[in-house]
Amino acid sequence: MRFKNLIQAKGLTKYLFLFVALLTLNACSKNQETIPEQPIDEFSYEVECTSCEITYTDKSNTTKKVKHTTGKWEYRFDQRISFELKLSIKTLLASKQTINAYILKNKETVFGDVGYNQTDITYDAQKAKGYGVYGSFKNTDSGNGGNNGGSTKPTSSVCGAKNKSGGYCKRVVVGGGRCWQHR
Repeated sequence: MRFKNLIQAKGLTKYLFLFVALLTLNACSKNQETIPEQPIDEFSYEVECTSCEITYTDKSNTTKKVKHTTGKWEYRFDQRISFELKLSIKTLLASKQTINAYILKNKETVFGDVGYNQTDITYDAQKAKGYGVYGSFKNTDSGNGGNNGGSTKPTSSVCGAKNKSGGYCKRVVVGGGRCWQHR
């Protein structure tokens, strides 16, 4: 009888040991925290123009030039950026041309705007500061009534803010700048 009680006690001990082992393993797995990877800020250029020349700084920090005919042009960086991003666009046509030039971070516009005939923007990725020069319309057509070809500041312009759909706001803003929705 004593032997039978000993076997039953050893059987329970085995199950008790297994139960404690499972509890310990479960507790260990809950205590281990996975360290999330720091997301790399994904920068990109986005330009929309007609018949323009685009000069930009690429991922190896060298200056590249491309002639773009029409529509949207994009350049994405696939690595961490530690230098100034530079983008310069000038139209190849003498008539008034609108240029939408933007620098994006994680697909959201961080700097840029709408310019005419020439746009130069610089963005320091480390300091998160940008600087831009946006051209105004210059009439070079001499047969245009009494206009002597001087530079004029536009009294109204297109908002040009980037939309969620990837396009640009087409609202006309008196005095320039952004529309009421994109201020």
